[in-house]
Amino acid sequence: MKKVLLTIASLVAVAMCANAQVWAWGPKVGATFSTANGVTDAKARAGVVAGMFAESAVNDWLVMEADLLFSQQGYDLNTSPKDRFRADYLTMPVVGKYYLMDGLNFQMGAQFGYLLGVKEKVGDTKRQVRDEFNKYSISFIAGLAYDFDFGMIIEGRFHYGLTPMTTANSNSRGGHLQVMLGWRF
Repeated sequence: MKKVLLTIASLVAVAMCANAQVWAWGPKVGATFSTANGVTDAKARAGVVAGMFAESAVNDWLVMEADLLFSQQGYDLNTSPKDRFRADYLTMPVVGKYYLMDGLNFQMGAQFGYLLGVKEKVGDTKRQVRDEFNKYSISFIAGLAYDFDFGMIIEGRFHYGLTPMTTANSNSRGGHLQVMLGWRF
């Protein structure tokens, strides 16, 4: 899996470097609302997402963007006492931004994630459960954004997990919505 992720990242980097267009980069910060599809009684959980992005124009209507983000994800189980899972990921979304008009763009691509850690909290008891979750994740991304002329970016992305979240349940797929603000330099 590491080799596949490294190969894809390398191909994207080479394709972006081969392009003679101007590069742009900047920070992003926002909120993420995630849950676990395929897990009974799973409810959404809010978290923070923050990091950097770099992009390069392919032509007048297409821009390729790669991000490096820290993302808090997870889910709550509707049990008594409440069972909460907080998962921290280092993610690399790679998207094509298709400009519809002015700064409005539709985004589509994939996200590759590496699990940094998972904490489970049941009542007052906390424990690390990283071994029960898959270390790597791949998600499909679709979103909308608006890039202002003065540099600010507002975007919303939906992520649907293509790989299982947990090692015990092959039907568990992560799903989350990210709402972010960015600034292009």
